[in-house]
Amino acid sequence: MNQKQRDELASGWGDSVQWDVDMADYSTLRAGGMADALVDVQNLDELRNLLCRLEELQVSCRVIGRGSNVLVSEQGYRGVIIRLQGELNSVTRLDEENKSGNPVVIKAGAGCSMSLLVSWCTGHGLTGLEFMVGIPGSVGGAVWMNGGAWGHEIGERLQAIEFVDYSGHLLVVPVSELKLLYRKLDLKEGDLEKRIISSATFALSPGREEQIRVRCEQYLGRRRGKQPTGAASAGSFFKNPPGDSAGRLIEAAGLKGTSCGQAMVSTVHANFIINTGRATAADIVALMQQVQDVVFQEFGVRLEPEVEIL
Repeated sequence: MNQKQRDELASGWGDSVQWDVDMADYSTLRAGGMADALVDVQNLDELRNLLCRLEELQVSCRVIGRGSNVLVSEQGYRGVIIRLQGELNSVTRLDEENKSGNPVVIKAGAGCSMSLLVSWCTGHGLTGLEFMVGIPGSVGGAVWMNGGAWGHEIGERLQAIEFVDYSGHLLVVPVSELKLLYRKLDLKEGDLEKRIISSATFALSPGREEQIRVRCEQYLGRRRGKQPTGAASAGSFFKNPPGDSAGRLIEAAGLKGTSCGQAMVSTVHANFIINTGRATAADIVALMQQVQDVVFQEFGVRLEPEVEIL
């Protein structure tokens, strides 16, 4: 951003803007370069107004959720990072008069953490999203990536998505008009360029809270046994190639424990890159590329990262 753009943004948003932000503080990898600015928006109107203003100023922007699937490169991000807070971080039930046996529809803001959503559903006796327990990140990120685990994807329970474009226009798209692919969301017609998820609705089933909690604990137990805990990571770093698993390929290539600076391929699960101390974004990117190159040389498969490098 140039000084004129900064002045214009400051005049409209004032104290809401943090300038020259170290994005390591907003990444689950605890690494990342600097962003020109970071703005927290508290509701849909604020989001729409900010996107319009940035479009007028020709300033790039990127919405992040919990920082689990994004890494700002060492070169930094020349633009505004947006975080969804307040109303965009909440969960509500839309059909209080739901008849017994019918699906229960809930709405979750894109900024809501997956842990909060699963906890809310559990406390309200709603089943269908237990497999997402323990997955870092936000609802918006999970929907955008059609995230999932244990043979399930969040798209299975998705009913509709509310988008905001960079001109501030709202668009609600039912699941029938979406293409839900492996770790990717798209439209059956058109594309998602310059559209941001503001909320999503899900169709869930009534259940018994005690049974839902047991299932969540079972999933968490499986995670604790197979995935590294206590270390900064982005969760699964690479997408699974068709018919195989990224973790298996990385382990078979002998890359467990491989390090670059203080970034390391986990010795517990090979598809996790962890920050063992003060790894930089450059360390993580270099290790990512090394893993990709070795796996390609060994097996002819080019692994694609789930983590987006900005």
